[in-house]
Amino acid sequence: MKMIALAFVALFTTTAFPDASSLDNAAAVSLGAVGLSRQSAIFDPVAMSYYRTGQLENPLVTALSANPWHVPVTMGVVQRDATMSANQPHKLAAVMSRLSPYGSRRDLLGDPSSAILSRNPSGESLAVIVQKYRDAGLITKEPQSQGLVPDDLKRAIAILLDAIFSQRRLYDTTFPNPDDLVELKRLTKSEAFNGSDPKSFGRWLNLAKDTDLNYLGAASQDLVATANAMRGLIQSAQAIGQFEWRMGTQWGEVVIQDSRQQTTNLKNILVLIDTGGNDTYLEGSDRWCSILIDGAGNDSYLSGTGYAGKAVRDADSRKNLRLAGGPGRAFFSVSVLIDESGDDLYRSAGQAFGSATFGFSYGLDIQGKDVYDTYSNSLGYGFFGIGIQDDLAGDDEYRTFTQSQGCGMTAGVGLLIDRGGNDQYHAEDKVIDFPSPQSAEHNVSMSQGAGYGLRYDYLFGNSLAGGFGTLFDLGGSDFYSSGVFSQGVGYWMGMGVLWDREGEDQYESVWYGQGAGAHFGIGFLEDEEGDDEYIGLMNMTQGAGHDFSLGFFVDHAGNDKYSSGSLALGAGNANGFGAFFDLVGNDQYQVSGSNQFGKAVESPEGSLRKYALTLGIFNDGGGNDQYLGDSGVRNGAKRVLGENSRGALGVFWDQ
Repeated sequence: MKMIALAFVALFTTTAFPDASSLDNAAAVSLGAVGLSRQSAIFDPVAMSYYRTGQLENPLVTALSANPWHVPVTMGVVQRDATMSANQPHKLAAVMSRLSPYGSRRDLLGDPSSAILSRNPSGESLAVIVQKYRDAGLITKEPQSQGLVPDDLKRAIAILLDAIFSQRRLYDTTFPNPDDLVELKRLTKSEAFNGSDPKSFGRWLNLAKDTDLNYLGAASQDLVATANAMRGLIQSAQAIGQFEWRMGTQWGEVVIQDSRQQTTNLKNILVLIDTGGNDTYLEGSDRWCSILIDGAGNDSYLSGTGYAGKAVRDADSRKNLRLAGGPGRAFFSVSVLIDESGDDLYRSAGQAFGSATFGFSYGLDIQGKDVYDTYSNSLGYGFFGIGIQDDLAGDDEYRTFTQSQGCGMTAGVGLLIDRGGNDQYHAEDKVIDFPSPQSAEHNVSMSQGAGYGLRYDYLFGNSLAGGFGTLFDLGGSDFYSSGVFSQGVGYWMGMGVLWDREGEDQYESVWYGQGAGAHFGIGFLEDEEGDDEYIGLMNMTQGAGHDFSLGFFVDHAGNDKYSSGSLALGAGNANGFGAFFDLVGNDQYQVSGSNQFGKAVESPEGSLRKYALTLGIFNDGGGNDQYLGDSGVRNGAKRVLGENSRGALGVFWDQ
C-alpha cells in the first residue's frame, strides 16, 4: 500500500484534481490527495486477519470489506433491483437472498407460480387438492362450508394448498432429522446462542451449521409468488351473502372468511383468506408454513388482546413476550402476510412482521396509513433466515425497541422497505430496557439498517459474524430517531444500510450511527436529495469507522445541517475507515468533542496496528458552507492530515 508522510499540509485550489461534483470524482479527489486510490486504500489484510475472529461470515460483507470502495455501486444495484420489485415480492425476496448465504433466483425461467395456477384453473380444483391431502393422510377435519363461497376464492385456496404441498419436500430437506429439529428449536428458544453457557452454545452451533436453509429459501420464493398472485382472485371474487369454508390438516387450519368483522387467533393457521372487514388477528402461527391474505379493512395484528389500545412501550408484559411469536413471524418456517388496504395497526411485543429465525418471512402492506409498533426482532429481521417487511404506500409510523427495522444477525438478512409517504421511524430511547455499554442512558437500538454479529472472543473464543440489515425509504419527508447502533451501522462483520431516496429528512442517533462501522463491520447511509438534518449526539456518527470497519456516508443534494459529537464526519479510528461525502448544497456544520472532519486517529506504538492504515475522509463537493464554532476548518479549505508513513491519513476537502 502506498502511503505518504505528511504532517498538517494545506493544498491550494490550483492542485490538479478532477471536479468533485460526483461521488466517483469526490472519492478520487480525496484519495488522490494522500497518494491513494480505490485499489490501494484497503484494509491491511495481514493485520485484519491477525485481529479478526469469528465464524459464519456473510460472503458479500467479506467481499466488500476487501474492496470497500465497491460499497456504493454494489448497494446502488441492490437499491435499483429492490425498487423495481414493487408488487413482485418474489423478486424482492430473490434480491435479498443475494445478500445472504442462501442466494437463489426462482424466476429465472419465469414466474414460479405460473405452473400451479395453470393446473388449478377453477374453483372445482379445490376438490382435487382436498383429495390429494386426504390421500396423504393430512386431513384432520373434513371441509365444512357455510353459505355460497365464491368460485374465485375456492380456486385461490386450491392454488395455495397445491403450492404448500409441493414445497413441503424442500422443508423436509432443510430439516431432515426430526429429533435434531426439536433440539435446535429448543436451544434457539432458550437463546443458547447468547453465550452464557459454552456447552449449550456449542450444541446449538453444531446443529445450526448443519442446517441448509437454501432449500427452504427457494420454497419461500415460490410460496410468496403464489400468494401474491392470489390477490387478483380475491379482489375479483363476487360474494353473495355471508360465507365461510374451513378444513383441518396436520399442518394447520385452512380458512376462507367473508367481510364480516372477525377476530382470529393465528396460532394454528396454515392458510387464511379474509375478504374484508375491520378484523383482528392475534398471536402468530406455529405451523411450518403460514399464509394470511386480508383483502380490505382497517385491521389489527396483535400479539394479544391487551395490545389493542396500548402501545408496546406502555405495556408491563412486553419483556415477558420478547421471545414469543407474533403475527408474521417465521420460526423454523415460512410466513407470508399480505394486507391489501386499510389503515392498519401492527402491534406486537412478540417477534413479528417480517421476522425470520431459521426461516423466511415476508410481510406486504399495499396501501393505507399504518402504525407498526413492536418490541424486538421485528419489521425486517433475519437470524439464520430472511425477514422482509414491504409497505407500498401511506404515511406510516414505525416503532420498536431493538433489533428491528432492518436488522440482520448471523446468517441473516433483514429488510424494511417503505415505498412512499412521509414516514416516522423510532427506535425507543426514552424507556430504557436495553441499556448500552457505551451509554447506559440510551438503548442498544440495532435498528434502521443494522448488521449485528455476536462477539464472544472475550468469553469463550467463538464469535459469530453479523448479517445484513437494510432500511430503504423510497419517498417522502421522513424522520428517524434511535439510540446506540442504528441508521446504517455494521458490528462484528455485519453490514447495515440506510437508503433514503427523496424528501427533507431528519436523522437523530446517539453513538455508532448514520453510516458507522465497528469491529470489522460496514455501515452505509445514503440520502439522495432534500434539505436534511443529521444529529449525531455523542460519538462515532456520520461516516465513522472503528477497528478495521468502514463507516460510509453520502448525501447527494440539498442544503443540509449537521450536528456531531466526537469521531464524526469522516473519522477513522483503530485502523477503521471513515468516509463522509456531501456532494452539493449550502451546508452547515456544528461539532463538539474532537476528531471530526476527516480526522484519522493514530494507532499506538508497539502494535501491529501501527503498520496498517487508518483513514479519514471529509469531502464537501460544493456550496457556500458554514462551519460554526471553533471547528478549525472553513469553507473552501483543503488539507491533509498525517504523521507518519505507516499509520493514519486524513483528508478535509471543501470544494
